[in-house]
Amino acid sequence: MTDYHNQWLADPGIDLFSEEATIIRAFIESDYIVDSSGDRSDAYHGFSRITANTRGTVSRDRRYGEPADTPPRVYRGTSINRILSIQTIPAGYPGDSTVVAYACSDAYDTDYDGRKPDSSRLPSSSYEIWMHNTASTATPYPRFEGPRNAPEGDVFGGWIVDKFTSSTSDRVQQETCSDWFKSRHDGNRLRMSTDFAPPLVLPNYPGWPEDAAR
Repeated sequence: MTDYHNQWLADPGIDLFSEEATIIRAFIESDYIVDSSGDRSDAYHGFSRITANTRGTVSRDRRYGEPADTPPRVYRGTSINRILSIQTIPAGYPGDSTVVAYACSDAYDTDYDGRKPDSSRLPSSSYEIWMHNTASTATPYPRFEGPRNAPEGDVFGGWIVDKFTSSTSDRVQQETCSDWFKSRHDGNRLRMSTDFAPPLVLPNYPGWPEDAAR
C-alpha cells in the first residue's frame, strides 16, 4: 500500500521509540494490511509467527464472507494512530501476557478504491493488545525511524501477541478514543459526497528505515 501511510502519536510518558511501542505500531500496521489485502503474507515479516495463536479479532487470510478471488482493496491516505497506554501486568497474572496496551486509529482521511468513507460509521478503532516477550535475555532495541512504509525485515523479535481486539470493551479507553476522534473532526459530522476530495498522503512517522530489522 504505497499510497497509504501511518503517523503515530504517543500520550505523555510513553516513548514512541521504545521496544513495546515499536511492536505495537508494527502489529497494528500489519493487521490493517491483512484486513485490506486478505492475505497474511502481505504483512510485515514475522506477523504470522507472532499471531499464530492470538485470540480475538486479528485479521486472517481473506476478508470475512468474501470469496478467495476477491481482489485486494486499494487504499490511499493517512491513518493517524495514538498509543494511549502501555501497562506492565503484575507478576502472577493469569496467562503469559506481560504487557497490555491501548491505542486509537483515525482512518477518516483515507479511502479505498477511490470511494469516499462510509458515512454510516465512524472510521476509527480502539485497540487492545495483550502480549509477552519470549526472549530469554534483554538486548538493546534499535530506534526505528525513516521514510519507508514498512520495515525491511522482522522487527518483532521474541514478542508474541496473545490477544487482540480492534474494539476494546474497556469503556474508559473507548471514550478516550471517541472523544479524540470527535475533537479532530467536528464532532460526529462526516463529510458528504459533495465535499469529498482524494485524501492527502502525508509522510510516515516515525516510519521505518531502509534496514529495519533486528
